[in-house]
Amino acid sequence: MPSLHRPSILSQLLSAPPGNLSAYERWLSLVAGLGLTSAALTRGGFVRRLGLAAAGLTLVTRGTTGFCGTKAALAGEYSLRAGLREQWQRTRAQLGGSAGGISSLHDLYIEELQELADGAGALHRLLGELGRVISHADVASKLSGYATELASRAQDLRRMLAGSVGDASHPDQALAAMINESRKMMHVLGENVRDAALIDSVQRLLHYEIAASGSVAAYAKALGRPEVASRLAEFADRDKALDAALSELAMQLVNRQAAGASATAAEARTH
Repeated sequence: MPSLHRPSILSQLLSAPPGNLSAYERWLSLVAGLGLTSAALTRGGFVRRLGLAAAGLTLVTRGTTGFCGTKAALAGEYSLRAGLREQWQRTRAQLGGSAGGISSLHDLYIEELQELADGAGALHRLLGELGRVISHADVASKLSGYATELASRAQDLRRMLAGSVGDASHPDQALAAMINESRKMMHVLGENVRDAALIDSVQRLLHYEIAASGSVAAYAKALGRPEVASRLAEFADRDKALDAALSELAMQLVNRQAAGASATAAEARTH
């Protein structure tokens, strides 16, 4: 949800959502980035200055967001392209995502609808990554079907925004942080335990999306847009159905197998 006051530029730069850089790495990136950007103003020809400026700005965004797309790609959390896109989106969210321009329910409705649209695309990308590591076919099938639903949903949400704003992209920083945590679960050892962790991660994301869709549906209804409210309620219902299906799979299959695998491993360590 957006903040209700306008923070200072410095506080925006230092209040990034959880990333993959330590405090030391962030400050080192900032100092080096500002140095290269300054050098770009005075040193060499046009091509060299352009290169220094690009490198400097990349390091500045790395430091201000606390997230490095290249580092995430090397760790296997993102593709290089997706990692750099995430780094850029986090920068845009910090410097252009202030809620100071919200002065009416309509403004709030538009901004939250933008976040839903961006979130559907981000979740679609995440599920593509999870599908490559999920070992239980039933779980993978459920997530594959949901990914298809999200691709269509993102288009529907952008159609709802058509004519309202020029740019329908507005990253949801809270969702981005949760997605980052989900990617960490991809590296849990042991197939059964990893699948249990990934189901938990996806369900947390579903609960967040259910709450967000419900809030925006309420705004749409209050603003006299019953067709939008109805469509958002459908999205929430589908998310609830998937949440229930994943809970059933976890309780009846995945968690039991994970518990059995853990007990076997513990017994092996005692011998």
